[in-house]
Amino acid sequence: MNFKEYVSLACQQLPALEGLQNCQNLDQALRFLESIGIAVINMDLLSQDEFTLDLIFPISKSSRCLVLAAS
Repeated sequence: MNFKEYVSLACQQLPALEGLQNCQNLDQALRFLESIGIAVINMDLLSQDEFTLDLIFPISKSSRCLVLAAS
């Protein structure tokens, strides 16, 4: 699966994420998430290995999180 396919699946649960498909880099993604009300300041960072990081964003008023992987 590619990024746009993953975002499409996530949009089934949170339709506001649709614009994430247009983001070309992490900076754009973070700005987009802020624009739809996901508090980037509450993000947790999890190191998977020396090349991969998981960015975990709690979704307010929900027990769910959005996870983006960056490498």
